[in-house]
Amino acid sequence: MKEKENAIFYSIMGLVIVFAIIGWFLVIETIHVFLPNYAGADTSSAVTVTAPVSANISCSTDQTSSAFGTLATYTISTSTPNASTTMSCVNSYAGCTLYIKDAGGGGNPGLWNSTSSVLIPSPNAAYSATATLVAGTSGYGIYATTTAGGSGDTLTIAGRYLQTGNTIGGLLLTNTTLASSTATSTSREVVVTHKATISAAVTAGTYNDTITYECTAN
Repeated sequence: MKEKENAIFYSIMGLVIVFAIIGWFLVIETIHVFLPNYAGADTSSAVTVTAPVSANISCSTDQTSSAFGTLATYTISTSTPNASTTMSCVNSYAGCTLYIKDAGGGGNPGLWNSTSSVLIPSPNAAYSATATLVAGTSGYGIYATTTAGGSGDTLTIAGRYLQTGNTIGGLLLTNTTLASSTATSTSREVVVTHKATISAAVTAGTYNDTITYECTAN
C-alpha cells in the first residue's frame, strides 16, 4: 500500500515538474515573440545644413583727377581724362547700383572757388536735373556711357546722365544713381565725361570739385 502511495506521489510530482518546465518555456517563448516589436519601433531624426553666401560688390575708378585747363566764356570745355569706373556684382541676384555725388560748395553742387566763395553751378543756375551748356553761361556737369567690357548683366545709365554732346546731367550733394544692373555681372564699365563753361561774371581763380563713386547691392 505504501509503495502504491509513493508511486502516485512521484507521478504527481513528475507532472508538476513537467508543467513547470512547459510553463517556463511558454513564458520564454512569449517574451521572445514580443521583444522584437518593442525593439523595432519607428524612430527618426533630422539634421539642418546651412551654407551662407554673401554678395561681393566692388567698384573702382581709374582716375584720381581730371582737369579742364583754363575755362573761357567763348567755349565749352571738356576735362581730361575721362573717369572710367569698373563695377562687379558677384552673387547678387538683383544686381547692384553705382552712385555718384559731388562735394560742391556753399551748400550747392558745382565747381567751388573756396578763396572767393564762388560756385560754377551744376548743371546751371537753376540746379536743374539736366541742361544744355551754352558758351558764356555758367554751367558744369557730366554725362555717362557704357563700354562692351566685362561680362554678365549689362549696366543701364540713369536717365539724368544718359546725355551726349553739350547736354549734361547735374550733380548732387547726395548719392544719386549713375548706373545699375539687375543681375550678377563682372567688371562692367561706366565712362564719365565732365563738361563746363563760364559767364563773364565768374571771378578769376581756381575751382575744384570732388566726385565720389559708391556701389551697393540692390
